[in-house]
Amino acid sequence: MSAALIAPAIALAHITPEFFASLSERERLVLPYMYDLWLRPEQRIPCGDWNYYGFICGRGWGKSMAIAVELNRRVECGEARAVALMAPTEKRVDEIQVAFLIMMAPPWFKPVRHNSGLEWPNGVRAEIFTPEAPEQCRSGNFDLTWLCEIVAWQASTRLKAFKNITTATRVGRAQVIWDTTSKGRNDVIQHLLALHAADPRAYPIQRGAMWDNPLLSPKYLRQEFAKYTGREREEEIEGKVFAESAGALWQQAWLDTHRRAFAPELNLILVSVDPAASARSDADEFGIIVGGRDDAGHAHLLSDHSGHHSPETWGDIVVSQCADHGAAGAVVERNKVGDNPTFVIRSRATTRGITVHVLEKHKPFPSRTPGRIYVREVVAASSKATRGSAPAAETEAGRVHVVGTLPELEQQLTTYEPGDSKSPNRLDAAVHLITELRGLSVDAPNDTPDADIAEALALQKALSEAASKRTLLDRIGLAGRRSVGL
Repeated sequence: MSAALIAPAIALAHITPEFFASLSERERLVLPYMYDLWLRPEQRIPCGDWNYYGFICGRGWGKSMAIAVELNRRVECGEARAVALMAPTEKRVDEIQVAFLIMMAPPWFKPVRHNSGLEWPNGVRAEIFTPEAPEQCRSGNFDLTWLCEIVAWQASTRLKAFKNITTATRVGRAQVIWDTTSKGRNDVIQHLLALHAADPRAYPIQRGAMWDNPLLSPKYLRQEFAKYTGREREEEIEGKVFAESAGALWQQAWLDTHRRAFAPELNLILVSVDPAASARSDADEFGIIVGGRDDAGHAHLLSDHSGHHSPETWGDIVVSQCADHGAAGAVVERNKVGDNPTFVIRSRATTRGITVHVLEKHKPFPSRTPGRIYVREVVAASSKATRGSAPAAETEAGRVHVVGTLPELEQQLTTYEPGDSKSPNRLDAAVHLITELRGLSVDAPNDTPDADIAEALALQKALSEAASKRTLLDRIGLAGRRSVGL
């Protein structure tokens, strides 16, 4: 290991071990809290006029220790007077941030838990927030904020929480320190990486792997290395970041490569709706994606209107897209809610003097007809992985294009892994839309059942004749072998 990556105390222990023996009893009592000796160079958060300072490192690297030491130092010397802490949940705030701040503080400046937060001996307090309640930090005025374990923040609220708490960090030096490992695509981490790429001086990032920490034993490192494989090892151990989740159907590179700044002339525009079972804020979102088809048959994803909507709101969105923005009709999934989506669309359309016509299963969408909305009702019988594989393949092949940027939809396409418990309504709406625009339905009409039956009977007869001509050795898998008694 390079000496540049070793804490000074460890270097002293190897070079001049007699140094520690020469210390007085009082000096030895203070020594553990002289963190300039115990932190590795890359763990030290530099002074400077940066905005956000981040750590993307493997587990066990020493992120929490480094940040806790810096926060305690700033509070003790008066550089920080209003501190905010945010982790995935209140439990994680207490287990990681509060616990490390108390553990790493010297005995003469120990903070204590106070009113669900933290208070240091000089009266400075740290307020606790979580991304589960992204609005709670809006009215804050902080000069130093620690954002912890961003990888585990709740996906539906993390970006809003990040924006709110960084906006509330606005007094004094107004600096944010953050840490994370990585697991698939994360919009907040991607945003921070983009800031760093644009201005590394204002948004520095420290990278590192688990084995950078010399205090971890070789036995432990071997154990952890064997625990993970493939990309999970690269993320958890090496601290690498990827643009999409390992099991996601879409890759960000496909979306970026085939992205269009503007849509061409479209001969059909549709609205796709994946309804949620409830409009409550804690329920799944309504997936509402608008897209169109060009003369070459390519699908273009135009806009994303998904969210927590009341029936009146999402119904008006569909009607408005058809009446005012050129859509011919809507594709709606009826798995969870049956006829209700069509009833909602018809109710909202009636108020504008528009009729709704439900298409038969295999009839194509007509061209846009003023005063009429066509509706295709679909039932998703197969798994998300099965019905999403063809639209994903079409995207990879360059026959599906995102127009502009649709960050929340793209986030869901590249992070949802089939089997996840959270319902990806944006993704589902996009899948139904692409399937319709590209004609990918596997439920093709059977117009000639008699011919199909005759063909099947003929194939069965041919197979039977071929099987009867095989020798006994062929049938038991011993063709071409020497055998006795056969």
